[in-house]
Amino acid sequence: MGETKSFTTNSLEIKVNENEDSIKLTWSGKSIDREPGKFISPILLEMIKRSTETGKRLILDFRHLSYMNSSTITPIIKVLERAKKGRNQITVTYEKSLRWQEVNFSALKIFETTDQRVVIKGIAR
Repeated sequence: MGETKSFTTNSLEIKVNENEDSIKLTWSGKSIDREPGKFISPILLEMIKRSTETGKRLILDFRHLSYMNSSTITPIIKVLERAKKGRNQITVTYEKSLRWQEVNFSALKIFETTDQRVVIKGIAR
């Protein structure tokens, strides 16, 4: 397993773990900032760049996130749009049994690609 980095603001934590074939961002806590993109976007942009350089799949794991406001989805959508147009491989995982996650993240299926470069996956406990 690779090195783990942790980024925290207010009650949101994003842990980054890179191994031989993927870069995983595990989101936990709550994303409640008015402008969460100021915190989230630089992390996502750095990781998508790293993913491009290494050819590793970027995994955004939201299963441990207990809440996110509507402003949080914007930087996530921007990364998915970029991945869909480019050559990045990205997987979004969420907790299917949590209604708010199912509503928010299942809507992102419009970004999925037929070649599985972009995958949105609900996982039930």
